[in-house]
Amino acid sequence: MIPLRFDKNKKENKRINIKVVATGVVAITLIGIVGLSIGRFSGANPVVPGAVLDGITAIGGNLNKGFTFLQDNFKDILSFKENSEKVEKLKLENEKLKKEIIVLNNKVDESESLESLKKSINFVDEDYKDKAISASVVGKNDGNWYNTITIGAGSKDGVKKDSIVMNGNGLVGMVYEVSKNYSKAISLLDTKSSVSFKLLKNSNFKGVITQNSSLEDKENYKDKGYLYGYMFDTSYDVLPGDVVTTSGLGIYPEGIPIGEVDKVIDDKNKSMKYVIVKPYVEFKNIDDVTIIEPRNIG
Repeated sequence: MIPLRFDKNKKENKRINIKVVATGVVAITLIGIVGLSIGRFSGANPVVPGAVLDGITAIGGNLNKGFTFLQDNFKDILSFKENSEKVEKLKLENEKLKKEIIVLNNKVDESESLESLKKSINFVDEDYKDKAISASVVGKNDGNWYNTITIGAGSKDGVKKDSIVMNGNGLVGMVYEVSKNYSKAISLLDTKSSVSFKLLKNSNFKGVITQNSSLEDKENYKDKGYLYGYMFDTSYDVLPGDVVTTSGLGIYPEGIPIGEVDKVIDDKNKSMKYVIVKPYVEFKNIDDVTIIEPRNIG
């Protein structure tokens, strides 16, 4: 056997060929196995070539599996850096797509808002359309519901006290305070608000919506964001699902949608017919509004 010698001074500059070393180990192992087999089966016992070949084959197979395992894992290690770079690239692309989606959603919201404001103009007479002001809601009261709102338009924009506020779904409320750049309004949910209404199916069936009503258990309906009021006459035929609009009495122009009747309560003791109205306006979410001048009823 020829011993392998290494020059320590040149060891760092040479790379050991793993396969050569492994081949040498296999060769030495095979020679050893053959020698042992010959010694074991010499003399009275004949040599059994099959047993020797089986041993050699088993060892060779295991070594091949070992080389395959090392080769596969070595490839994985080499490709780890490349895969990491791909993951980072995908993360950056994902963040970019998220920002693009946000921009697109904002554009969609703006488009829908404009369409909503255009629709709100259709609720009023021609006399009011030229004087309509579009503005955004910039503040609200504490709590879930929009009882009071601050609008980003004021006297310099033509907003006046008692101006009517609406959006694409229907009547929101009225302006009660105006400054140069801003104005404040109360919604129909506020206890200081009231509006005369009529039923769309019959304009003779009128009533008043007011959150200051004497209706029992009204807090339960208020928590749901519902409106409530009463009919002027208990004989009026009112049913759930009836559409409610402004009647034209008072400062609100006629025909602005308010909501639909959700429940009718006949109070025989008070001789009152109460109505619970589910509003069209989502008083949890008001972004943009249209403001028109108050009616001159003086």
